[in-house]
Amino acid sequence: MIQTSINRKTLSKPQMALFIAVGVLALVTQAAVLRVYFTSGNVTRSVENRSLSTTGLAKVQREALLLNVEAGKVLRDPNYSGDVLAFHRAMLGDELRLQGARFTDPELKARLDEIALTLVRYDAMMAGRLNTSAPADAIETEGFDAVLTDLRQQIIMLYDDEEQSFYWALSQNLRSNQKLHIILMVLSGLVILGGGLLGASLRRTVWALRDEMKQRDKVECDLADANEQLVRSERLVAIGKWSGGVAHDLRNPLGAIKNSAYLLKRKLSSDGAVEANPKLGQYLEIIEQQVNRSTSIISDLLTFSGVAAPALEELQVDKVLEDSLETMVKNDHIVLRSKIAPNLHSIRADAEQLQRVFLNLANNAQEAMPEGGRLDISIANADDQVVIAFSDTGQGISDENIGKIFDPLFTTKTKGTGLGLAVCQEIIMRHGGTIGACRNRGPSGGSVFEVRLPDAAGTHRDAED
Repeated sequence: MIQTSINRKTLSKPQMALFIAVGVLALVTQAAVLRVYFTSGNVTRSVENRSLSTTGLAKVQREALLLNVEAGKVLRDPNYSGDVLAFHRAMLGDELRLQGARFTDPELKARLDEIALTLVRYDAMMAGRLNTSAPADAIETEGFDAVLTDLRQQIIMLYDDEEQSFYWALSQNLRSNQKLHIILMVLSGLVILGGGLLGASLRRTVWALRDEMKQRDKVECDLADANEQLVRSERLVAIGKWSGGVAHDLRNPLGAIKNSAYLLKRKLSSDGAVEANPKLGQYLEIIEQQVNRSTSIISDLLTFSGVAAPALEELQVDKVLEDSLETMVKNDHIVLRSKIAPNLHSIRADAEQLQRVFLNLANNAQEAMPEGGRLDISIANADDQVVIAFSDTGQGISDENIGKIFDPLFTTKTKGTGLGLAVCQEIIMRHGGTIGACRNRGPSGGSVFEVRLPDAAGTHRDAED
């Protein structure tokens, strides 16, 4: 055992050697811990920077997808407002400029410049498109597809490369922390000196990873929504190309059939043939009903080949609902109840298009209750929105089908076209609102369809923004 003497003014050589050795070891340990700590801090900052870059490029990718969706709408409908398209174009440009200011690597800046040049090509083509009222032909559509495909590929490749850099920086950070663990295990006697630094380094890493995962989850959800909207847009384009010509070709023959049936009915009635043979009147009624049904199907097809922009005017939604129900053919075994809240907000909408939505939802509810039931319709204010709910006591919608009922051409009816609810969703989206469906969890069962529309004040605010 090493001993000291209070009578001696200096330490013994072994004591001094041990003291110096412990001091040097402490200094070396402290220097090593500090070096690893600052290295970990630098790598952590690199992870944070890569995280911000990856998140920013994901936003760029999202805006590019939305720009693709809006460009497709402009190509399909020359009368479609380009305000949303201009908004997403501006957002995409802002995100690119933000990433350009953040990047310091010349190669990354050069790739951003290539994306900017592709956008210049797109802007030139879109400027020409917005200055004409004729629909886009096949050559122009292919030109836009080529430019937008190049834009998506450039952004995706840049995003993938930056994501790999992010994981590389993250692995460097983990290796740095592993070195710190090894040093602290070997020099366990000095763990107190490095414990605080280790804790700070690990906390910074955890915070960076936690924030990154939250941002990545949000961006992935946004990308999934944008991809879903893109798939829906492409499906509508396919339906529009197919249905436009077919609907126009069938409308004139159906009109001729309807007029002929009407004239034949008048002639037979005046001659007394209908009274003499009532079945003739029944046959003529069948012809009129089927012609009206065919005309309704054609209207749905024409809606998908080019939904007209709503002619907005300020109105009361309860009056629109009342007008819709007056034209509805009500079944005697269905109980219809309405609950209208007082002091409803006015809305800005196209009355004719909303009547079509309300009549479709009410008729669907009746068809879901062939043995009878109750249809409850309610209207109420909800913050800056007006909510219209249709609740029936029918068979309800299965969990398997609840997510597909608004898809074009999806139907569970034997005589359905699968376009009614898809048309309703398209109209409500054009009004800046939403439509959804769920199972009625009450004891009566059935389904609930809910339409949410912005009130007139909210519509004015959106227009100003």
